[in-house]
Order: sequence, then C-alpha cells, then structure tokens
Amino acid sequence: MATIKKVDCACPRRKKATCHHKPYRVTYREPGGRAGKPRQVSFKKLEDAEAFAVKIERDKDLGTYLNPKASQRTFAEIWNEWVEAGTLEESSKRNYQSVYDNHYGPFFGSKAVGSITPSTVQEWEADQKQRGYKETGINGRKNVLSSVFNYAVAAEIIGRNPCKKANPRRRSGQSLTPVTDEDIPTMEEVLGIIAEAPKLIRAGFWAMAGCGTRPGESLALADESMDWEGSVLTVDHQVSAYGCQEISGYRRGVKRGTKHRAFDQARQTPVPESINEIFGDHVDSFGTWGDRGWFFESPRLNDRHPSYDWFLDQFKAAARTAGTPRYTPKSFRHFFVSEAIHADIPLFEVAAWVGHRTTRTTEMVYGHLVRRAMTRGARTMHNRLGLNLAPFKGLIIPPQLTPSEDDVEDWDDVA
Repeated sequence: MATIKKVDCACPRRKKATCHHKPYRVTYREPGGRAGKPRQVSFKKLEDAEAFAVKIERDKDLGTYLNPKASQRTFAEIWNEWVEAGTLEESSKRNYQSVYDNHYGPFFGSKAVGSITPSTVQEWEADQKQRGYKETGINGRKNVLSSVFNYAVAAEIIGRNPCKKANPRRRSGQSLTPVTDEDIPTMEEVLGIIAEAPKLIRAGFWAMAGCGTRPGESLALADESMDWEGSVLTVDHQVSAYGCQEISGYRRGVKRGTKHRAFDQARQTPVPESINEIFGDHVDSFGTWGDRGWFFESPRLNDRHPSYDWFLDQFKAAARTAGTPRYTPKSFRHFFVSEAIHADIPLFEVAAWVGHRTTRTTEMVYGHLVRRAMTRGARTMHNRLGLNLAPFKGLIIPPQLTPSEDDVEDWDDVA
C-alpha cells in the first residue's frame, strides 16, 4: 500500500506556506509485490498526496499503472522510437523525417509526451491552418500523429491517446482521408502538365495518369515489364532513394518489390492503347538500357536511373508552368482512380490495379465517388424497365390494401 509521510523542512513556520519544499511524501512500490521497485513522489499539499496514493493503488489493481518518469520523455524521443519500431524502408523513413521536421518537430518535439493533451492537439491543428495547409492534409498528418500516440499507449508510456478526444465529432475508425474535387485534376489539367514535362520523362507522367503507377514505379518501367500485345504492365520494381544495391549497383537506384508488396510479388495494370503507343514511341526515340530494358536513364550519368527527387522536381516545374502548381504526382493517381470509378469499374479491380493494400483503402479514399453514380444507376434501371413498361400496365394487378369478402370469411373460420 502507498503510505504518506510528512517530512518537515527547516524553513520558519511563517514561510512554510510559500517555500518551495514539498513536505508530503508518498512512498509506494511498482507492480510486482515485494519485487516491485520502490518509488517516492513529494507534494506540497496533503490532499494532492492522498489523491495520488489512491490513484496509484487503483491503477495497480486495474493493471493500468504507468511509470511516471516514462511520460516525461520528449515527443521527439517517442517519434524516433516509433519510426524504428516499424518495418519502414529507408526511403519511407527519410520521408517521415521530412514531415516531422516541417509539421511535428517545431510544435511537439521538446514537449513531454505525457503533457500533450487534446487541447494541445487542437492548438497544433489551428497552427497548421494558420500556416495555410488544407484540412485534408492536416487530417492526414493527424492520423500519423495518432499512430505515434497509439504506440506510446501500447508501450505503456502514456495512458491515453490525446488525438482521440481532440475532435469528438470525427467518426472513429477513419484512418484515411477521402480525396476532394480539388485534389483531382481534370483531363485538360493533366494534359497541360504533361505537355510541359521534358520529353525524356514524359512517358512516366503518362504512366501515372493512364496506368495509376506511383512515381517510383513509373521510373522503373522496363521492356520486361510490358506485355506489348496484351497491353498489360507488370509493376514489380520501383526507383527509390535507397534502392537494392544488388540490382542497380548503387545505394540509390531501383529495387524489386513495390509498396505493400513483398520482394517476389507483383501486380498488373491495364495499359490503354494510346499509352501503349506512347511507350513505344519513347523506346524508339530514347532506346532502353540495362538487362531489363529500362525506359528511363539519368540525364547526367549513363547506366543509372534518374533520381526520385529529380522526377518530383520535373513534375513540380511542369505543374507550375501549366498554371496548376497545387497538383502533385499523387494527383495523377487520383485522376486515374476517379476515371476508373466513373466508368463503373468494380472497386476490387481498381484496388488491384493501383496496388492498394485492401479494397477498404479504395473505399475510404474514393468511396464518395461511387455514391455519385446513384443517378446514373437509377437512369440505367429506368431505361431497362420504365421505357418498356407501358404495354404491361394493364396486366399488372396492384396489391390489395383492404381485405376482400373471401378473406374476411376465412378469418371468421379461423376465429
């Protein structure tokens, strides 16, 4: 049991109320009985000491006891521990570090993780909005933030996730942010960006918009990946900031495997006839290199893949020149998925083409686009039934709303 002992200080009685000493000392053991580590915590007021002693014993009984010192670790420490505890690749860790430096570190980095409350999270959201970030982006970063706090809860560093009460109106369980109309470029905007792209890499932009590939996957297009006659692309490699040295010969290059796919797994996506021709024209103009017949080569070094950052820089420059700087390479994937959904292609097919881990990802991010098909569905059924219904109107007998005399007699017999 926790015990409370008063340890008097040497200050004069008239100054005890305002001195810095904490005379009420709570002594207790961590869970484990006599094997539990003894601890002491001091308080200025007796009522605070009593409340703490009761809470400690209750937490031990419920199995929810947390080491008070653990929650004093900084958010920066917990963030680094969370990143290393996962199975993230080096390129993903680098991206996470960039996000941390821009969005989390300045606000949370030096704070004790146990001191971060729902109000603190709300202040961070307000700061993000003040800095001009869109709500969809803030929600996405808040999902990552919530994952860090979930890790801290599971590791018994803190008792609760402050993100879960920071916005009580938000539906629980929604960890993905749906795209908005502003996130999806129009056909004219896609063509405008592609027109401003360097010819050396333009086919990669077409792959993102017409095949739904990610930037790194687009850079890893190769002759061996293409079924030219069947117009099917096998996506099984990607260019990464930290590629597979056994394949590329360099630390930064291409590697086998893609996001959410193991080393020996691949996915396939259809290639529109027009883009099939674009790929063919690219090969005719620039040729291929390497054992797999890679499409894209570094503009500065022979037999080297273009860098991932160079590809992103080319896209940003093309988007600015086209007058649509708000778009990113992911916007082209949004375009691909939205066009597929509007063409009534089943979600499980779309999810397989773009490499989503499950169809739930597609539903959460793009499901609202399916709901827009309600009118189209009603029109389809009207065309199948309504237009040809006239000859049958006289043959269709409406249901009886009141019982007939025979029905009444039958019920009398039963009674």
